[in-house]
Amino acid sequence: MKSNYERRNFIQKYWLIAGPFLAVSLIILFLIYTEGGSIVKILSGILSICLLLMTVILFFRSKKDVDKAYISIDKASDMMLNMVEGGKAERLLDLEEGSIGILYNNFGNLVNMFQEAKRREQNEKEYLKDVMSDISHQLKTPLASMEVFIELLLNDKVESVEERRQILEETSNQVNRMEWMVLSMLKLARIDAGTVSFNIGDVNLKTVLEEVRRATHYLTDKKNQKLKIICPDDVTVKADIDWLIEALINITKNASDYSDDGDIEIEVEQNNVFTRIYIRDHGIGMTEDTMAHIFDRFYRASNEVNPNSVGIGLSLSKSIIEGMGGRLFVDSKLGEGSCFKVQF
Repeated sequence: MKSNYERRNFIQKYWLIAGPFLAVSLIILFLIYTEGGSIVKILSGILSICLLLMTVILFFRSKKDVDKAYISIDKASDMMLNMVEGGKAERLLDLEEGSIGILYNNFGNLVNMFQEAKRREQNEKEYLKDVMSDISHQLKTPLASMEVFIELLLNDKVESVEERRQILEETSNQVNRMEWMVLSMLKLARIDAGTVSFNIGDVNLKTVLEEVRRATHYLTDKKNQKLKIICPDDVTVKADIDWLIEALINITKNASDYSDDGDIEIEVEQNNVFTRIYIRDHGIGMTEDTMAHIFDRFYRASNEVNPNSVGIGLSLSKSIIEGMGGRLFVDSKLGEGSCFKVQF
């Protein structure tokens, strides 16, 4: 997008000032040429010629500088228009001095901000697309099962009261599974989108782990498991207590699901560098391939273990812990159990 308005304006103003002077110089030269004159007139004529040449040279040099400046502005304008219309930004213009250099620098900052915003928007769209696809895929199975159960009940194809009770219990399990999945996905989306404000403060880990014990005792008691907590009374970390409890509950539930009747141990280690929480089980363990995907959404190491699980708890825990500035990783050996490590 180019405009000659500024160039024309410069030329008009330049000759408006220089024109009368040039006209006078030409008149003096004409008089000297036709009538002759003294040495003074001749010197004046020579001076007039020199000034005339300087004026012309200055005009072309000034016009060149003006053209260069406006050409640079035109390039920046074209680049901006191209970005507005959805094109990609070209390389930034070469650095210049003065006002043009300041313009280039500010324009470069604007381009970077625009590209970053566009990248975030694209990532959010792709993430939302993936989330919707995952939710849709995961809802198909429980919805199909519920449809079959309801059809059996509506057509009176279930005769015994016991079978009806079993069908209703399984329907309730599927409803709970879908509710947990949707709520967890919403939490994940909020954390990944950066809309969750963690209330970071000093959190006593012994208090947190006792809350985890209370929240998971129904699982451990059902499987005759013992949850052992090894933690000094005065150990604290910088975290959001509610989100930390939820993250540790999910990890502990996973340990319970993949263990039989073995104990689950939660041990806390603190030194001058870090505070680390170990959650150990003595269950079936994991292969290297499983460990590489254990924190992926909807990944399940085994479909036989807790069929009502949706495979999102560990992914949510990882997002929560990393959102508070911590790390979550796992060590495991097949047949020997697993150890999840939360580090702050």
